[in-house]
Order: sequence, then C-alpha cells, then structure tokens
Amino acid sequence: MPTALIEAPASTDTHDITVLGAIDAYDAVLNDDYAFVAYKETDRGGGWRVRIKARHMTGVVFEPEAMRLSARAAGAQGKPYFTWGNGIDPSAGDPRLVQYRVHVRDGKPSSIEIVVQMRKADHTADGARSVSFDWPA
Repeated sequence: MPTALIEAPASTDTHDITVLGAIDAYDAVLNDDYAFVAYKETDRGGGWRVRIKARHMTGVVFEPEAMRLSARAAGAQGKPYFTWGNGIDPSAGDPRLVQYRVHVRDGKPSSIEIVVQMRKADHTADGARSVSFDWPA
C-alpha cells in the first residue's frame, strides 16, 4: 500500500503505527511527484490519532475529538464531508487540488479521503485521483 516516495514512520516503544492508505500523483509542470501516506498512531496508553504525512506539503493530524465535533456540525448542516488541514484549492492560474476530506454519516466521521489533482505539461488539470479509508473505531 505505501508508495516508495513516502512511508509512514515505524512503530516505536511509545506508539503503534498502522498504515491506512497511500496515494501519489505526478505534476508534469514541476516534473515531480506528490505523495501521501495516512496512518493511525496509537499511544501505548490507548490514545490515538490519524496522521497524513505528505511529500511537498505539510502533514495533517486528525484528533478524534476535533473530528467528532466537526462531523456533528457538518452533519447538522447536511454536508456529506468537511475538509481538514492545509490543502491546495484550484485557482484561475493553477488547477491543482489537494484536499483531506472527512466524510460524515449520521453526524459522525465515517471515512477520510485524500483527493489529488495535478497538472499536465500544458498547465491544464490532469485527472483527479483519490484514496479513502474508514475512520478508525
């Protein structure tokens, strides 16, 4: 599942690491790859969070309580998902898209989706790619 471009950290004496998903995408304008790996980080005491490590971007952390509150608010507004963390939104001059979407079901987080769209050499949008995984219980 992990791509050769980026990997989750190894488990340590204080944290267990479980890989949840990975995706990469080529940006022809930069002639370079973006890569993402998502993993669950569990403390030996039982606390946990989901992290996404990214190549060329800052990572993002999904803490369970923050996701619970945000999912409840999104559900109350009838939204199927909300975005989290620093992504890239398309603009008139740059069609790139990177979003970390937390999907909501019954007011609770149900899955996380990483959506990536890079550029072709002519600066137009390449096809979008995504990977999804269930919200850990």
